[in-house]
Amino acid sequence: MTRYQFLRVLLLSVLSLVFYPLRALAGRFSFGESPESYSLTSVSSMQPKATAPTGAVTPITSNSEFYVEDIHGPPKSLNAETWRLKITGKVDRPLTLSLDQLRKRPTVRRIITLSCIGNPVGGHALGNAEWEGISLRDLLDEADPDFFTKTLIFKGADGYHDSIPLSRGRHPAALLAHTMNGKPLPRAHGFPLRLLVPGLYGIKQIKWINEIEVSNETHVGYWEKRNWSRDGKVKIISRIDFPKNDSRVRGSKIILRGIAFAGDRGIQYVQVSTDGERSWSLAQLEKPLSPYSWVFWSFPMELPRQGRYSIAVRAADQYSGIQRDGQRDPFPSGTSGIHRIQFNALPG
Repeated sequence: MTRYQFLRVLLLSVLSLVFYPLRALAGRFSFGESPESYSLTSVSSMQPKATAPTGAVTPITSNSEFYVEDIHGPPKSLNAETWRLKITGKVDRPLTLSLDQLRKRPTVRRIITLSCIGNPVGGHALGNAEWEGISLRDLLDEADPDFFTKTLIFKGADGYHDSIPLSRGRHPAALLAHTMNGKPLPRAHGFPLRLLVPGLYGIKQIKWINEIEVSNETHVGYWEKRNWSRDGKVKIISRIDFPKNDSRVRGSKIILRGIAFAGDRGIQYVQVSTDGERSWSLAQLEKPLSPYSWVFWSFPMELPRQGRYSIAVRAADQYSGIQRDGQRDPFPSGTSGIHRIQFNALPG
């Protein structure tokens, strides 16, 4: 190495030490976007609005019980009559469509489970609904993106924005939904139009869409600027819904119940442990409502004694991905932690 090469390497090393921390800090702040101010401790927080159902979890989540997560709430000035969807950027045929024009197009229906990336272990910030809308792939084919384009940038009327690879947008089940469980999309869930792409967290499923830009550049989304995941791929999760943690049950037998979900990768099996995770047994799976839906599981359990029991659940997807207890904080890419509960068995 010459003296010049040595000095050049040394200078680059010093500059990286100086500018990398500044770049990391910049990623945690966003200028020119509202909310106007963030702190280092608050930018990573995401608080989805979700409530555990009082009764049994139903295969289809009602619109009123479906979790909500957004940055500002529904845009107050959005008007269905004047709203337009624009397809812009590197396309041969830019499009501008009204809601009425979209609704007159051929529609597709998909049962898709949607999960918030901020859903904690055992949380209820996910739901399953029947969505109706237009095929995103068909719309892209009509706009005819340029050959070298690789990114779809989605912009919402609330100022939110994010992107997905063009290849993801061509997912056979990806749609722009205007109907949820047979009713017009509620305002809280993106009226008049929202994105749904199986396999991705809600962080990528933009609501109140008014523009889709086709680009050959990468795009840094709203939450990416705050250091959340870039790809937003759903992790494998499983949850115990019955019995509840710290509850009391009577009888010598019960049936444990819950759900498991792995995006568009399906669930291969669910295992339950009733002995402090020393051993695991296969649970019984119900047939999912679609390839993109959560799965219900059940497991009969003997209660030979009174007292406290510890239960844990884990799952595997159809591609042999196995749920592990490696991450329990949703930040920055979603949880993958094992759900555990304890309950008390009382005399029958």
